[in-house]
Amino acid sequence: MSNDVKNNNIVSNGITAQNRPQTTLKSNLDLPDVDTCMARLALVSQQKSASAIMRWLGLPPSTHSNWKRRNSVNYDRVVEGLLRHNVSLDWFFAPSTDLFYPNVSSVVSETGTEYQSNEAVSITIKALEHVEPIMQHYKVKMTEQNRQIMAETFLKRRGEGMLLDTALRQVAIALATAQGNAEK
Repeated sequence: MSNDVKNNNIVSNGITAQNRPQTTLKSNLDLPDVDTCMARLALVSQQKSASAIMRWLGLPPSTHSNWKRRNSVNYDRVVEGLLRHNVSLDWFFAPSTDLFYPNVSSVVSETGTEYQSNEAVSITIKALEHVEPIMQHYKVKMTEQNRQIMAETFLKRRGEGMLLDTALRQVAIALATAQGNAEK
């Protein structure tokens, strides 16, 4: 038995496990096409020309013409550039999708009979401190359900893509209207 077979490096037509070409994984996701990608990049980078956008991403200016010619985008390079500029990948790749954000700290862990501090509780308290004055202003009943709706709205924000206070006020107005307590 040869050493290649013993080491699971079976040679076939001169290709081994070490020098086998990498295969590109195809995605079933609807990723933005070249034009959509460039429109979003122009928006976030505030650059007008394709070459300026490419430079903003840290790519050669000719990259855009290569994308257009191939009709495909090197998303890994886009991701690197967006992260370098602290831009949300959610915003870029799934702007209208309500994504799930796992929160590791939401798992309650015990040490003996004492519970460790839970970050999720702190975040919820902060949300309530922000929304309760708005609810009071619009005379929304302080029910558990109303507070939960308002806190969830606060926690679902994405950066500063919308004015959070405006959205919260609108929810408070809607809740107050539904309860017949809206100011006229």
